[in-house]
Parts: sequence; structure tokens; C-alpha cells
Amino acid sequence: MPKIRFLRSHLLRLLTLIYTHGRVSRGQLADYTGYSTFLVSKLAERLLKEELIVEVGAGVSSGGRPPTLLAINPDIGRLVGIHMGTINLRAVLTNLSGDVLAHRIDKSQVDQGPEVALQHMISVIQDLLRQARVKPEKLSGIGIGIAGVLDRQKGITLSWPKVPSWTDVPVKSVVERSFKTLVEVDDTPRTMALAEKRFGKARNAKEFIYLALGAGTGAALFLNGQLYTGTGGFAGEFGHTTIDERGPLCSCGNRGCLEVMVSASTLIHRAEEALATGLSSQLYRITRENGGQLNLDSIAKAAEANDRFSLGLLSETSLHVATGVTSLINLLNPELIILGGGLIQGIGRWLLPSIQRLVQERAMPNPANQVSIELSDLSEIDWARGSTLLVSEKVLQRTLPARRKV
Repeated sequence: MPKIRFLRSHLLRLLTLIYTHGRVSRGQLADYTGYSTFLVSKLAERLLKEELIVEVGAGVSSGGRPPTLLAINPDIGRLVGIHMGTINLRAVLTNLSGDVLAHRIDKSQVDQGPEVALQHMISVIQDLLRQARVKPEKLSGIGIGIAGVLDRQKGITLSWPKVPSWTDVPVKSVVERSFKTLVEVDDTPRTMALAEKRFGKARNAKEFIYLALGAGTGAALFLNGQLYTGTGGFAGEFGHTTIDERGPLCSCGNRGCLEVMVSASTLIHRAEEALATGLSSQLYRITRENGGQLNLDSIAKAAEANDRFSLGLLSETSLHVATGVTSLINLLNPELIILGGGLIQGIGRWLLPSIQRLVQERAMPNPANQVSIELSDLSEIDWARGSTLLVSEKVLQRTLPARRKV
């Protein structure tokens, strides 16, 4: 048996593996850790006794009795996840297994300034707790994804180009003061990528890139199974890749950035200009039938009706995205690229075939043949679930006292 000072690390490693894999047998845990089956059994016995894990049925037999599967006890923690975008706020309350107990989608109110928006977020969290009948002191942690440039360690929004009043905003400390619990903050592309890694198509991918396309444009990189953040934590500013040096002015101060070429607001603005100049009769008809509301769905429906302007707009958008994606493929050689975000939810099915074709034409042959480009099938609430993953493993660590004896 190992010395006592190592036992907590063994317990924590086993607990983390059970959490990460969802359902796993003792034999699989022995394979993953290199521990003896005897040690794994003793550790599992202690975790079961402490009610940190539960037995959840039988696995597939490889000959003989089917193995008993272990899973995390979902009731050892309650987590809140926040996805705060330029327009919308998505909030979710989950157990430690990620099951949704309450959720809400509302306006983020970031355009009214940090004080108003953060107080609104705090009120939404309080509403979720009331809805699920969870006392604030039972809340184990809050993860916040926010669409700005961040100091991740301090939880401060350094800047937010689309809403200039968000400069040096101490998001983490404001929320900590309200709830007296663990709080972590990161940018929204990373929390969306965490959701994809845990709940979506990237579960088994080690080298994958998540591209968030919506009101803004960003990326998150998983390299060798780990989220890559860069030296200062600023990796992933894919939206500020230059596509056209003489292009329109971006909120960052440069011209022709991918974000200013393909954001949802850019597409809608161009569609509004087309309506004003009479370029698109189908788009005019669809917008009129929709009570005068023009959105991404309107553009998609016009394209379905073979509207020349809408088809051209989608083709141009595909070209810009594919240009950026091709650079990522040539540089990083990923196995998987997932496109997600509000833009993809609205018109992704129109963009994907052209992006895939253009990448095959433009990227280097070997990396182009090794990558799969897919659309995310996660929902807006799943984006908020991804934010809970910022705190979930730290919550697990806090369930184990400093010293344990097996």
C-alpha cells in the first residue's frame, strides 16, 4: 500500500477519471491509472462509502460476469454556468453530472454598462436557485463565459471592442461577493469548446479546433487533448485574422478582419442594404411575412427560394470562413474542426458544403484529407453548460479533505 501522504492524490485521480469518463468500470480505472486492481477496489470502496460516487449498473462483459460501472454522485454539487454574449445571456443550473435543473435565456444588457449587466446576471442566478429550490450556500461553483478580452487569472474583462464601456471590469470579484462561492471566468469560445469536448462531437478528439461564429468570431484550440491558451492566455483570436487588407474597419481598429466580414450583424446589415436598394424581392417578401423582422433565418429562407442576393451573400461568407479555416488546417493539422455559434445555428447548413469544398481545394493535401469539418449540434443552453466545466474539477477537489486514509 502507498504511504498515507499519497492517498488523497490517488483518491482524487480516481474521482476525476470517473467524472471525466462518465461511467467506468474498476478494471478500466486500473488500466487508466496503472494502479493494481486491489488498490483501485480499495479506493473505489472509500469513494462509495463517502457517497462521492455511485454504482450505476453493469458494463459489457468480455467474458464472465459483466463489470459494475461507477459514476460520480451527481448530488455532491450544484453548479451555475453563464454564457454572456453581446446580445444574449444564457444561464443554467446543473448537478455535477451536468444534468440541467433550471435554465434561462435573456438579454445580456451589456450595452447598458457593466454595473447593470452584472446585476442582471446575479439576479438571473438567484432566480435559477429559487426555481430549483437550491439554497445559495449549497451552490458549489459558478463558471462564466464572457465574450470579451480577459485576464483569465483575475477574472477581469480587459476590453470588449463591441461594447467599449467594458474596460477593466472585475467580473469574478463582483460575483464572488454576491455568492461566496468558487467563481471562474473565461471567454465564450473556450467555454463552448469545453461543452463540445464534454457533451458534443469532440468527446474523443485530441486535436480539435472549435470556431465560434456569431455576433463575434473566436476560436478555441485543443492540442493533445488539452485546451491551449497561449503565453498570456490570449490564444484563439481567430476573428482578427486579416482576410482583406482593404476591407471594412473592424472594432479592433484593423481592416478586413474575418469577424467584420462574417459576423451575424454584418450579414444582417448587408441584407438590410439590399432591401433598401431593392436588390432582393424574395428577401423583401420573407421579411414582410415575418412582421418586418430581418434575421439570419430570413436570409436562409430567401436562399432556399433561390434568391440571387442571399445565395451570393452565403457564398461569400463561406469563402471568407474557408480562407481562415484553411490557414488553421495548414498550421495545426487538426483531426476535427467544429463550427458553432449563432451564425452556424442560423445558416450553418448552407455554409458547410462550400467550406468543405474550398478547404479541399486550398489546404495542403495531407492535412486537408485528415481533417473533418462539422457543425455543432449543441444548443444555446449547452453553451452555458460548458461554463460549468470551468469549476467542476475544482469542486471535486474540494470534496476531499486534505488527508485521507485507506
